Amino acid sequence: MKKDGNVLSTIVIGFALFASFFGAGNLIFPPSIGLASGKDWLPALAGFAISGVLLPVLSFVAVARAGGTEEGIASDMGRVFSVLFASVVMLCTSLLIAVPRTAATTHELGIVPLFGTLSQMWTSCVFFGIVLYLSYNPSTVVEMIGKYLTPVLIVIMVVIIVKGFASPIGVPAQTALSGAFRRGFIDGYQTLDVFGGLVFSGAVFAAVVSHEPDDRRAQMKMACGCTLVAGVSLFLIYGGLLYLGATGTDFFNEDMGRPALLLALIGRLFNRFGPQSLAFATIFACLTTAIGLTAGAAYFFDRVSKGGLPYRANVVVICVVSLLISMLGVDMIVNCAAPVLIFIYPAAIVLVLLNVFRSSAFNRGTFLGAVYSTLLIGFIEMLPVLGIHDETMLTAFNVLPFATHGFAWTVPALVCGVIGTFLRKRMEMKQS
Repeated sequence: MKKDGNVLSTIVIGFALFASFFGAGNLIFPPSIGLASGKDWLPALAGFAISGVLLPVLSFVAVARAGGTEEGIASDMGRVFSVLFASVVMLCTSLLIAVPRTAATTHELGIVPLFGTLSQMWTSCVFFGIVLYLSYNPSTVVEMIGKYLTPVLIVIMVVIIVKGFASPIGVPAQTALSGAFRRGFIDGYQTLDVFGGLVFSGAVFAAVVSHEPDDRRAQMKMACGCTLVAGVSLFLIYGGLLYLGATGTDFFNEDMGRPALLLALIGRLFNRFGPQSLAFATIFACLTTAIGLTAGAAYFFDRVSKGGLPYRANVVVICVVSLLISMLGVDMIVNCAAPVLIFIYPAAIVLVLLNVFRSSAFNRGTFLGAVYSTLLIGFIEMLPVLGIHDETMLTAFNVLPFATHGFAWTVPALVCGVIGTFLRKRMEMKQS
């Protein structure tokens, strides 16, 4: 009986994790990537799946291996760095980028198709009123999302994707995009799901522990099962949305705004009921993500401040600030977020990988060398996005292996991580 109960609990928590991941960015980016890649939509999906599915799922495993706390994955970098880095992640995924974007996307894809012209302010006020109400009691967040909101979202998305494959609106055509894999991988940053995995991990891992309070091995087994449920669900829905975008290459211009493109694709696919079906999917997807991110960030700041920043006060602040930023609209929020994510997202990926594949050969030098070199590469890659062009620096950057595929940071992280490991061991030997 307990085994059956654990299987059901794993599925419920896994669906809650999926729904928390699947929000604004997950809806609007796959179709735009598909439209840009056309016939090359499969390589684009592979790139997007790595940064938007595999790495976010691994981030949950990394936190579980690091002791169940968000800042734990950077503990080898030192207390100040770990708390600062985790705080930046929490701010990006809550009131600065991700949560405001959920409200803006809800307005453009959910409210306008259903009710016509309406002020963004009204949408945001109602949206964050619901988020505030449902996030106020943290003990019910995971169960509520997993049991009630997620099934509705999954049913709507399955209907859209099955229709997209069964009756495609067109045939994927050749496009001018030369690096489909890189486009998919880099756009996967904008989902913020590696960050999201860190934010959700505390609440979700707490739910896992509540089912297996005394058995660490059983906890890890259930955590892996939850991530499998979430990962498979994300991949299938991403694949369907990306293919839907690829089938629209003969009908739509790549310069279209992302929300407008998705709305047009669904409208052509379903004719009369397209906007309505997308509207309900958007509202549920954005609500579940906003609730999960708000609760996760509020809990984090309450915990690291030891109650100095209480949970419920954090929820209120996140909702109010997010409401104001949501007035910028989806595309403006995405554009403002791009340089920040290019700078720090690869470092988050490196920290996740180091924790997932941690071994006895690693030491503090491994983390210091790999992470700081990655931050340096991210800083260089961020400059052109800000309009700063240093030819010497950019030439050196382009020489790095895999730079054209979005992996310029990999070799420096590997080399500097190895160098840092040996330097740290040598230092410890001298001290001893």
